[in-house]
Amino acid sequence: QHASPRYSRPPRPGVRRSELTIFAPDTPAELERIIRKALAKDCHDRYQNARDLQIDLQTLKEESEMSARLARSDQSLSLSSGKLAAFVASQAAVSRFLLRQTLWVLPVVLLVCGALWWLLAGRGRQVETPPPASLKTTEVFTWQSMPGEGVGSGSFSPDGKWVAFTSTKGGSKSIWVKQAASGDAEQSTRDEFDNVNPIWSPNGEEIAYVSRRNTQAGIWHKPPLGGSPTLIKTLAPNEVNVQLRAWSRNGATIYYELSSNLFALEVSSGATKQLTSLGPGKADQNTLSISPDERHIAYISNSDQGAIVWTVPADGGTPERVARLSASARKTVWHSDSKRILFSASVEGTYQAFVADLAGHQPVQLTFGERDIRVVDVSTDGAKVLYDSSIEESDLWGVNVAKAEEFAVASDISFEFWPDVSPDNRTVAYQSVRNLSQGNKIYSSSILTKSIASTDIPIMLVREGGLPKWSPDGKWLAFMRRVGNDFSLWAVNAGSGEKKPLTKGTLSGFEYTALPYNRMQASNFDWSPDSSKLVYSLTTNGQHNLWVVAADGSSNTQVTNHSDPDLIVNNPFWSSDGRRLAYLSRSARVGADQKMAFGIWVNEPESKNSKNVFQVNSYIRLLGWSQTERELIFAQGQAGVSMMLPSQVSLIRVSVKSGTQNLIAVLPNAYWHNIHLSADRKMIACASRQDGKDNVWVLPASGGAAKKLTNNSDPRLYFSSLAWSPDGRAIYFGKQTKHNLIAMLTNFQ
Repeated sequence: QHASPRYSRPPRPGVRRSELTIFAPDTPAELERIIRKALAKDCHDRYQNARDLQIDLQTLKEESEMSARLARSDQSLSLSSGKLAAFVASQAAVSRFLLRQTLWVLPVVLLVCGALWWLLAGRGRQVETPPPASLKTTEVFTWQSMPGEGVGSGSFSPDGKWVAFTSTKGGSKSIWVKQAASGDAEQSTRDEFDNVNPIWSPNGEEIAYVSRRNTQAGIWHKPPLGGSPTLIKTLAPNEVNVQLRAWSRNGATIYYELSSNLFALEVSSGATKQLTSLGPGKADQNTLSISPDERHIAYISNSDQGAIVWTVPADGGTPERVARLSASARKTVWHSDSKRILFSASVEGTYQAFVADLAGHQPVQLTFGERDIRVVDVSTDGAKVLYDSSIEESDLWGVNVAKAEEFAVASDISFEFWPDVSPDNRTVAYQSVRNLSQGNKIYSSSILTKSIASTDIPIMLVREGGLPKWSPDGKWLAFMRRVGNDFSLWAVNAGSGEKKPLTKGTLSGFEYTALPYNRMQASNFDWSPDSSKLVYSLTTNGQHNLWVVAADGSSNTQVTNHSDPDLIVNNPFWSSDGRRLAYLSRSARVGADQKMAFGIWVNEPESKNSKNVFQVNSYIRLLGWSQTERELIFAQGQAGVSMMLPSQVSLIRVSVKSGTQNLIAVLPNAYWHNIHLSADRKMIACASRQDGKDNVWVLPASGGAAKKLTNNSDPRLYFSSLAWSPDGRAIYFGKQTKHNLIAMLTNFQ
């Protein structure tokens, strides 16, 4: 038999017939086209909604029935030609066959397509959202940041006309309010405490926020403008990092996140109920949120493979995956419809805003640009999306110690910081990154070298790495590289650019402060004086120890024997003869007395013997050996004061033999993480904020008055990690600024 002309056309060149023809060889080509479209690999080639699929299938059914009716009506005609009548009769039989075949296959097709629509088309379809081009950006408020200021926080008032946010514009972290579309910002909290993380009451008459008052923190509320604050709940010492998430629609409950779990706080009584049992490892910190209908909780888990956005019922139940991403993601914010979730995810290293939904459709990217976008709230009408962003800049500078004269070293559109000067004092190596992404790219910056005395273009030696450090012979630069969560030690030839890995395993990574970006340790690894080997900290079997690796990678030896898994050792320095190592230890966790234990040690690599020189229950930072090498020099901060901000710091010498301490000097308002000893160990340099502005100061390592070298006049310009030239004649540093921005996307539905 032959099919009717409509269904007899051959498939287009290059189009493979579907496997349905194996079981039904006479399947109409139109039916096959429908199936092929429903199952297309590319989501853009599939039906974009179930209605279109239904229309095509209904059309196919109606045309088959029409062919059968036409054939039956033709049979009733009185024809003079028996040949024609036979032809029509045969066509009627064919049409009836096709109709029966189509009607037999149709339920199967509908069942298969329905299932595959859910598995493929439904999951592959994008979230329903306006095209990104239709979204408009409106700036709400911008300000220059203060030291230690990280990402911002904010929220819309219930009517969407006002925004409350945290800013340091007034000098400390305070709550500010502003009309979303116009007007000036007004300061809501006016005390000396750090007040952060504002959320609005459902009637818009109150703002709740977290207030950190010295060592005590609490959740407070007050009118947006004027009025006195009232305490809702006092927070325990381990609860100071509470993040407020939402105020319930009935006004009875405030939801907050703590330690990767969500809690419900009864406003009237201060009673608290834990809603989730996730914690670190299951949910990332600062990613939880509750839907406006208070029925679901969203959160994110990041891993080396990417990120997953999850939801879990607020009254308990099994988590469900909403979206899987190949890159890291941050913070979840629910849309007002309680069906869509906004979050920020990394796109080639820059965080952009995305939206997903509970149906599991493909997330849609909403923003595109070179700056990080962090979604913080959605208006009640769902039309506005609040986000924060920042612009960070840093240029490389130097200052002549004898003349106290500054000079520019490197300045372009990238963020340049953390210099190290070659042994011949002619070349500076430093890190550079186009968009620092609020510190997330510090581990994977480019490492460049540049001639100090000329205007030559910098040379890129390493595309991804950090902490460049010259070998004493000037031939190599050691650096650290992070892959996933693991750090390794590498070396690159300064002349040829040849790179080689030196270590494997879990090295102690380098840590940094937010603003300015200072290295926390004075030394994460150190070259031996003869350039033949390096010392570094490695974790094996849960234990931290120092290891020494040959510069050519031929040997790798453990030189300390600490077996306590709660002891972290780092910050190593070689003695000038290469026979001893000084290093720092600290407890891995805060003790029952809420204190940290720090120790200074001296090790002999040949014998692997270590001696504890000094022990204390307050933060100390090892700076290196004294000039005579009979003592070690360290910095000690004030108890109960954040080490991230400028504060009083004591410089102390401790005897290697007896442990006796001698005070060198007390530095007022110094950055504890930005104090460095000169190569000849005669001088100490620091960044200090003594007059409300960052400047570089120097003083003799033996003690004496400090001298200011720079003359910075900008209170919002900050000096990041210092580096001495080997000859002690110059000090190099980054000059850093940061602008925070609160803005919103409008026309979102």
